[in-house]
Amino acid sequence: MLPSPDQDDVSLLAKVEQRDPDALLALYRKYNTRVFSLIYRIVENRPAAEELLQDAFQRLWDRPQMYSAGKGPLLSWLLTVARNIALDYRRKESRRAAHLVTPLGEEEGFNMDNFPDLRSAADPDLSRTIRQAMESLPPAQKNALELAYFEGLTHQELAERTGESLGTVKTRIRLGISKLREALLNFGQVFRL
Repeated sequence: MLPSPDQDDVSLLAKVEQRDPDALLALYRKYNTRVFSLIYRIVENRPAAEELLQDAFQRLWDRPQMYSAGKGPLLSWLLTVARNIALDYRRKESRRAAHLVTPLGEEEGFNMDNFPDLRSAADPDLSRTIRQAMESLPPAQKNALELAYFEGLTHQELAERTGESLGTVKTRIRLGISKLREALLNFGQVFRL
């Protein structure tokens, strides 16, 4: 069951649709820290993350009708938009870098300290719950979620990178998400990936 949308958000979004810049500013002030944290975690470049943050809110300004209150909270929609924008940026930069430099070595392993969005979450209890849930996952599930969510790998790309079957990769992601969802439902939140 999806949480009901924040009525304040619904009201502000209606004003954004009427081209009220103060309403957009109110939404920006409410959510910019969490949206920025996700973008920064993905692109690992502060100036780029700041620009992409502006792009995410520009998309809300340009197309507020793309959000549907029946599909969940506005923050979930904003985070999805931000994630997609950040992954597109990463892919573009990756293609550009492939032509300019030699490939880098293996990336640094998973480390919860690299999750500024979790450290700076408005609710420290939620942040702690997410960290604990991620740390409690078996390493293979945690790695699969990390690669799929933050690097934007498809299931097929993940299978090729890890040398595992597509079915194994899908199962690890499904089980990892299920365990995270359970931990967050116990906290009173709905986890949407």
